Amino acid sequence: MKKILLSAVFVSLVVVLTGCNEERFMAPKPAPDVFEQMTPSATEEVALAEEVSAKRLAYLKEIEKLKSYYEQSGNQLKLEWINRELKYVKALPRYSYIIQAEVAGDKLTAKDSIPRADILYGDAKESYKSTNVFPLPGSRILTQDLIISRRRMLKTLNMCNDLIKQYPTSDKIDDAAYMAGEIHEWFKDYSIAALYYKRASQWDPQTPYPARYKAANLLDHQLFERDKALELYRESLQKEKEYLNNDTVTLIEQRIADLTVEPKSESIK
Repeated sequence: MKKILLSAVFVSLVVVLTGCNEERFMAPKPAPDVFEQMTPSATEEVALAEEVSAKRLAYLKEIEKLKSYYEQSGNQLKLEWINRELKYVKALPRYSYIIQAEVAGDKLTAKDSIPRADILYGDAKESYKSTNVFPLPGSRILTQDLIISRRRMLKTLNMCNDLIKQYPTSDKIDDAAYMAGEIHEWFKDYSIAALYYKRASQWDPQTPYPARYKAANLLDHQLFERDKALELYRESLQKEKEYLNNDTVTLIEQRIADLTVEPKSESIK
């Protein structure tokens, strides 16, 4: 009986500790406002992230060298070990950690006509158009049920970020930010997408895109930051109405009404 009690206590302790670890590692995705509090030194962060990337690459190269050695020496046991390690290493997610919209901050101004930036943006637009590979079987092209090339999406995203990084005063940085927002939204990176949409309207308050509406929609329905969404919905109606169709305007007006309704107090029985 004493052994049973001790076993029960041990199992309970393991469950509690496991639960603590799960809470520790399963943190929720950051909301867009978290990005505003990050990177006290953007230069330092970029340097650290680039160092991590370089060391990852060096590590993989060394493992490949070791694999080659075991292949030539015929050591099957150690070759099996290293193949197993490579399999798990390559399966791990590898993040770049640098979000250009975050590093650039909210103080950029889209003002200068820069030919090289214009060419880069034109190339990005063409790349973005080419992400639609072909229609899904049995669907019509007009339905937009298309198979998307993830590789081309990432290529386009890199071009947008290169434009923002290399030509921070270009009058195309808001265009690049909006396109990057659409790509991150497609990848379901909603916090990052909302940040890029927000940057598009910050870098050019007259940007010819419904950036505030797109950010508000994500904050409302995906990130549940309803107060911030309400503010952006209102700004969208004031500054983006000409870029919205009548149905969208109606939806925004209805959503503003829904979010501003005072909660009804319960009647005293």
